[in-house]
Amino acid sequence: MAGKKSGKKKISRSRLKASFVYQGKRYYVQGYTQPELKENEHRKRLELEARQQDQENPTLNSYYKRFTENRRRKVKESTIRSQSFQFRNCADIVIDPQGATLGEYRLAEIRPDDIQRVQDGLVRSGRTTETVNNCMDHLRHVFNQAVRSRYIVANPCTAVDNLKRTEAPARETIHRALTQEETTAFFREAEGSYYINDFKLMIQTGIRVGELAALNAFDVDSKDMMLHINKTVTKDEIGAYIIGDTPKTDAGNRDIPLTNQALETIRAQRQLNQVVFGNVVHQTLFRSPEGALLREYQVNREIKRICKKAGIEKFTCHAFRATFATRFIEQRPQDYKVLSEILGHSNTKITLDLYTHVMKDSKIKAMNGVEIAI
Repeated sequence: MAGKKSGKKKISRSRLKASFVYQGKRYYVQGYTQPELKENEHRKRLELEARQQDQENPTLNSYYKRFTENRRRKVKESTIRSQSFQFRNCADIVIDPQGATLGEYRLAEIRPDDIQRVQDGLVRSGRTTETVNNCMDHLRHVFNQAVRSRYIVANPCTAVDNLKRTEAPARETIHRALTQEETTAFFREAEGSYYINDFKLMIQTGIRVGELAALNAFDVDSKDMMLHINKTVTKDEIGAYIIGDTPKTDAGNRDIPLTNQALETIRAQRQLNQVVFGNVVHQTLFRSPEGALLREYQVNREIKRICKKAGIEKFTCHAFRATFATRFIEQRPQDYKVLSEILGHSNTKITLDLYTHVMKDSKIKAMNGVEIAI
């Protein structure tokens, strides 16, 4: 019958409440029945215990997030990004039969044997000795900080030595200083390349490719014949290319005297920009053919192509910097301090360690010129 109310009575269920104290703080739970109330209290206690354990003895992955956040104001985003890759290389390696990775282990549970398994895993992955050692060095640094923060009492990485290097260092291969014959052959084949002025200015001034890519018109002082280096192209934390506010290091902030040859290279680049981009004004002088920020891999790819055409061993754009430094110190060894400032090194030891290894012939000539009367 229409309008007739149902005879069923609605049953009202009231919630039960309970409280308990954990670590000096009171917590409340609710449930419709006593068993449900006890179950909710049990779950809450487990949640609080897990939270406390994560504070006192976090997993390596969890600790690394805190470690990274604490460093954001102290190091560049590009450094954080590159070191995060090094950490992931280590933390993602499985170290037990159940499939757990190093990063899933809690700090206090990690032993030297686990670190050894990580190193072995990096080696099996085919990475170079240098890459393996760099990853292990960063992991060692992370655990050192955990010791200082009193999460653990000892660094498990200290029991695992770095690998003995088996491959030739990059400074002797792709980062090497070019011989005069290689230099001549390369630039003969590079004529007509879009990047010809990039190559020239790097070998004429010793600047890094990131510094080259960040140069703008205000950095070129043609009146006083100076090139101002005060920033570099880098990557932010997510990997996007940006112009940083500072150079690679504090010492990288410098002025480099411009030779007439280098100034002519910059003028040639301005003319090229006018041909390629017309009236479009870009922030920087040296850009990719598409007008984007210049990227190191693009320059290295072109170098590789030219090397193959010229019939010389491949190298990277860093070799132009090494070549400039080597030619400079060969011709003016007494001015090694000046070279150090031009290169933007923090001290002269870095300069000498990096570049005097290629001066064997110069050393021999110098010794032959020394006569000691006996």
